[in-house]
Order: sequence, then structure tokens, then C-alpha cells
Amino acid sequence: MTRLDVLRVPLLGGFLRWRYSRFVLQVPLLAIALLAIYDGFSGRQLAPTNTATVAVWVHYRGLVALAIAVFGNLFCAACPLMLTRGATKLAKRFLPEFSFPRALKNKYLVLAATLVFLFSYEHFDLWASPWLTAWLIVGYFVAAFFVDALFPVGTFCKYVCPLGNFNFALSTVSPTQITAKDHNVCSSCEGKYCLNGRLETASTRAPMLGNRAEHVLLQLEPMNAKPLGAFSGCETNLFVPSISSNEDCTLCLNCVRACPYDNVALEVRNPLREALHSKPKTDWTWFVLLLTWAGLLNAFAMIPPYYNLANWLSGLLGTRDEALLLALIFVVALGLGVGLTVLAARASGHLRDWVGVLYPILLSIWGGHYLFHFVTGANTLYPNIITAFMRLGLPLEPAPLAVTPRLDAIFPFQVVVTYLAFFAGLYITYQKASSQAKDTRGVVLRMLPQVLLLLLLNILTILIFSQPMQARGSLLQ
Repeated sequence: MTRLDVLRVPLLGGFLRWRYSRFVLQVPLLAIALLAIYDGFSGRQLAPTNTATVAVWVHYRGLVALAIAVFGNLFCAACPLMLTRGATKLAKRFLPEFSFPRALKNKYLVLAATLVFLFSYEHFDLWASPWLTAWLIVGYFVAAFFVDALFPVGTFCKYVCPLGNFNFALSTVSPTQITAKDHNVCSSCEGKYCLNGRLETASTRAPMLGNRAEHVLLQLEPMNAKPLGAFSGCETNLFVPSISSNEDCTLCLNCVRACPYDNVALEVRNPLREALHSKPKTDWTWFVLLLTWAGLLNAFAMIPPYYNLANWLSGLLGTRDEALLLALIFVVALGLGVGLTVLAARASGHLRDWVGVLYPILLSIWGGHYLFHFVTGANTLYPNIITAFMRLGLPLEPAPLAVTPRLDAIFPFQVVVTYLAFFAGLYITYQKASSQAKDTRGVVLRMLPQVLLLLLLNILTILIFSQPMQARGSLLQ
């Protein structure tokens, strides 16, 4: 039995269950993406005055972290890239479909892509370039189209997309999760419709098996039977009763609509449940681990100590090659962080058993960082959208772009979020140690390395947030 099912909440539940709800959420983001591309290529190339940079690097990232913390992976559900699926289906009629290489059916490719992106973000100053940001948006759409046109649908989301997998990682502590209401119903379900999809007619329901759906329907129905609707199954191959985490779940709710037994729920859960009970695969473990330390490094690269360190390294090595200096800092910082985390995990047991301790602080690092940029640049999107529409010829009145003062009041909120994550990590550590050790001494020995690691992460996060940070995407006095 489930706890509170969001899909049963009046109005909200009805909207989410509606077969066109995802499309309704995707259209506004598509409109903003298209406007960002237009403004990025043709508008003023000053970051705070361009829709591309403020929409992507200020508002989108901040709203992603907020939505995940409050509700769940809404932005994957509303992803406008998935609107390429119509063109993808058309392309599949003319292009051969390949199996995605088995060696790449893991998170290592997306991990490499994420690290390359974070390096490029700093080296090429993506946050300051509307033109490059517009190209990045175009690149995402092109990649989503071609990957899903040449490989099974859902390959891009699961194995290629850095942003989607970033959302999956932060969703490890989101308060909702797809679950089965009654596992007995799932055990007796022959079609596994949540996974395979289904075609519905007046007299029967048949599994929807990709391009064979119509063939299956004709086998089971009279020739004059008219299908009432086609419901796609999970594109990332998740079978609802086996779901134990939010990894790979885009919250598209296809499973909800495809299940003929109304046996799928969007359950409100303890945000720490996944950290406490799930045991991730090795590839996901490394992805979460590196993303945690990369989050600290990404924030560190925006404060004065980073530039002091870069200048010191420049003098020590006798070079002003920014790419070399940045790469050296990235490699050393990530290497030290990952090494310390692995040592702590080995001292407590096994890395996969203890990576859940990082889940809350992963969200707090990225969320606290994005909170700063979102608040300092909150008033930049609307004026830039109006300006872009005016350049398109719409008869609108210009909206002034306000100058944002430095908001030092953000820091206390960052501290609160960081300490909440710290104490959540301590709770997870105690629960895991208690389940593994038979006596008090064993519990203490398993907890000690993790407590020291959490203290280090907490101190580093507070120190970074306490420094003056570049308020990218805003105009400051």
C-alpha cells in the first residue's frame, strides 16, 4: 500500500494523469528555448541583457534545483527536447535502428560528458556568452534527435544527456517516487504495460511493442476494430514494481497512463529513503561521487581564492595557459576529493554501501550555489523576453532591466540548507552503521570516517558560500 499519492490530489492529480499534461508543460519551455536561440544569435552579446544566458544559467538551473527539492524531477517531465519525438518517429521509417553499444549502457559516458561540460563552462565562459549558449541549446536538440533516431527511444535520456542525469542525481532526495500500489497486481500482469505500453480498443487491450503494435492489434482484434488510444510505456525501461529509486525516471508518467489497472502511484516518500535503502550500481556510484566534488569545484571557480590559486600556479609553472591551469586544478581537486571519499568508504565498508551519505549534500551544494544566482538574477528574465519580442516586431512597451544589489542575505539560507544536509548525512551514517555492526564499538568505527568526511564537505561548502561570488547573469551595483 502507498502513502499519499500525488495522483489522487484533486485538480493536480487529474492534470498529471491527463495524457496531454506533459505536452502542456513542454510547450512553454520550448517557446523559451526557441526565444533563447533567437536572442542568443541575434541579440546583444552581454550576458545580463540576453534571454539565452539569463534563462539557461540563472533561471533554469535555479528552478531545476527548487523543483526537485520540493516536488521531483519536473524539468525532465517538461523537457522540450522530447518534442523531437515526432520527427524521430518519421526518421525511423528511413533510417536503420542500431542497438546502443553494450559497453556504453552505463553512466560512464554521461559522466565523461558532464566533466567535459563543466570544464568547458569555465574555460569558454559559457555563462557570459549568449552566442555559445544558443549553440549549446541547438546542440542538445540535434543530439536528442539523432541519438533517438538511430537508437531505441529513451537512449538519449538514459545514457547520453548530462542534464537529465544531473536531475536524476539530485532527485535521489526528492520527496516523490513512482511506485506500484499493489505488487500482486503487477505479478499477475502478463503485458507489463507500464514497461511495454498498450493499445486500447473497445473490447481488449494489447501490449504496444514498438513498430509491431499495429500487427499485434490486428491479430487480437477484428479488422474493423478502432483503437481508442495508444499509450507508450517507459522509455528508459523501468518496470514499476522493481523501481527502488529515482535513477533514470524522467517523471513522464507514461507508466501511469499505460497501466490498465490503475496500479501506479506517485508516492510522497521520506526524502532520505533512497539514501538509506538503495544500493546503486558501480557506475551510478561514481557518477554521484564525482558530481558531488564537481559541485564544490564549480562553485569554487567563482570566488577570489580560485583566482589567487590560478595566479600562484601560473607563476609556479611559468605559464598563463588558462586551459592548462584549469585542467590541473580540476584534476587535482577532483582527485583529492574522490580519493578521500573512497578511503572513508573503504574504512567503513564498501563504496556502494556508503555513497547514499552524499545524496543530501549533493543537492545542498548545487542547490545552494544555484540559489545565489537565481536570486541575484531573478529580475533579468522578463525584461529580456520583452526586448526579444520587441525585436521580433511585437508592439510591446520596454521593461527596464533593474540593477540588482548584492544580496548578502542569501548566505544564511545557504548555511541552513548546508547544515540540513549535514545532519541528514549524519542520520544516514548512523542508520547504515547500526544495520551493519553488532555492537557500539563497531557502529562508532563505521561512523567515524563518514562523520569526518561530512565535516570536511560541510566546512568546505560553508567557506565557499561565505566568499564573494561572481553574480553571473545579473547587473550589480
